[in-house]
Amino acid sequence: MNAPRACRRPRRPAAFRLAALAAVLTVVVAAAKPGGTLGIVTQTMPSGDPGWADQPGERAVARLVTRQLYSYPTDADPARSTVPRPDLATGAPIVTENGLVYTVRLRAAARWDTPNQRRITANDVARGIKRLCVPPDPSPLRGYFAATVVGFREFCTELAAIPVGDAAAFVESNTVEGVEIVGDDTVAFHLLAPVNDFVDVLALPAASPVPLEALAYPPDSPEYLHSLVSDGPYRFTVAPDDDATVGYRLARNPSWSASSDGIRRALPDHITITDGLSPAQMQQQLERGDADVSLDGDLPAGRAAELAKAQDPRLVVDPVGSTLALTVGLDGPSAAALREPVIRQALPYCIDRVSLAAALGGPEFAATTGGLMQEPMTGYHDADPFPSPAGLGDPARCREALSQTPGGPVTALSVLTTDSATDAAVAEALRTSFARAGVRLDVRIRTGARFAAAAVHPTDQFWDLALSTITPAWFGDAGRTVFQPLLDDQWLGPRPADGGYRDPNATRQLEDALRATTETTAAASWGALEQTVVGSAAVIPLAVVHTPVFHSAGVTTFEIVPSIGTADPSAVSLGSG
Repeated sequence: MNAPRACRRPRRPAAFRLAALAAVLTVVVAAAKPGGTLGIVTQTMPSGDPGWADQPGERAVARLVTRQLYSYPTDADPARSTVPRPDLATGAPIVTENGLVYTVRLRAAARWDTPNQRRITANDVARGIKRLCVPPDPSPLRGYFAATVVGFREFCTELAAIPVGDAAAFVESNTVEGVEIVGDDTVAFHLLAPVNDFVDVLALPAASPVPLEALAYPPDSPEYLHSLVSDGPYRFTVAPDDDATVGYRLARNPSWSASSDGIRRALPDHITITDGLSPAQMQQQLERGDADVSLDGDLPAGRAAELAKAQDPRLVVDPVGSTLALTVGLDGPSAAALREPVIRQALPYCIDRVSLAAALGGPEFAATTGGLMQEPMTGYHDADPFPSPAGLGDPARCREALSQTPGGPVTALSVLTTDSATDAAVAEALRTSFARAGVRLDVRIRTGARFAAAAVHPTDQFWDLALSTITPAWFGDAGRTVFQPLLDDQWLGPRPADGGYRDPNATRQLEDALRATTETTAAASWGALEQTVVGSAAVIPLAVVHTPVFHSAGVTTFEIVPSIGTADPSAVSLGSG
């Protein structure tokens, strides 16, 4: 993938074929040359802790030093890179008891990077899942296990009450009811209800096994990174504490064998990571060829546009992206009006999505959307319940509806945003759109944790609309990652903005979609759920944003893995080996 492109429209194979996992073959990417030293730059060095790896840079580092039971392959085609394949598992899980038990057997050849090259066991798998709830800052990915695995939520509740200093001992001496260690090489997961995406849950970085040594250090911490025990193709050999002049260095892990890993190609011989750089400094190094890839930092919009116009092969655009949406507040200042479905359903006509996408960089980097799902997802359909001519909105229709509310015309609304450049661009485009309909849009900016706190407590709403960014944790059979955090008020972990929308019918549709036994019925169920949520205008989709990523001229192969959100660094090939 060497040229910028917008999201493609692949024909995805069925993702409900557990049996196919047992027979799948490794896809070989052409023109990938092994060898050389891959130079990585970043603003902030990830801890390497897979349980907390929910950002692209964190997931990229996790790809180098951790393994999961199932993982997503590196492939230019999202139709293949969104289907999980056996990693530490010997094959597809054995599913019994009408879909309530998933039994997974581990590869005998998988080893930790310890002096005795200790085998990875089922107990390591259980430990990795249990520690997701270690206080004071539990994993942002724990919600997927709380929603699926018997006893996990209760285990988390108990662990949250334990003093931080006693958490490691609690993790090691207690069990999750639904995570059964059958033997050293076999683990069985007992589910709360049959679901069709549990293999994807087991492909999360948070499902990585963790060695006993990790319990000696706080999760997601510099101490964890400095003492990380790898089971991936690379291991850390130098960190800044050892030599402040070189940053982080990784070399091949002698305990890892390519024959036991059909996911990671391990092309570079060595990898260096330099952190503490600004986005401008990182871009300079990449342009000069002093570094090859970056883990984080936004490519300046102007430079991205220049590169796209020139069709520069160093620019790669993520084929999938994040969906920007407006959550409608049902308990905010204009609640009396916005609780009326007919009023909410007028709001999409206030919005000029075309101008909004243009403000986000144009067709190379943003595409208008009327839905919350993207095409690589089961159930995606290109349908907008509130169509307008050319996607430009219908301000007259919006104005008329908002002038007829029981409490008088709606002439002003407030919108909650972060201080990010993306949110600022979206907010300005929305202000212009709503002004056409005679509505003043007041922007309420909150940063970091203050935004999260303001966005997810409906009873404390001081806003009418809130910008939400929905980034699926995986793609393919991924409807859960869009809708469950949005609809489930018991969800553990980060959530989109919560306007207070609750619909028992939507909850039933979510359950139906998760329990569907064929792709056809699942697609229909996800489509019906999306129609319910989006059709109610409780959440208004705006655009899908595709991240531009820049690499040096020395990179010859660079494939973005959707579940990582950037390229798999172990599969990056350099021009000289």
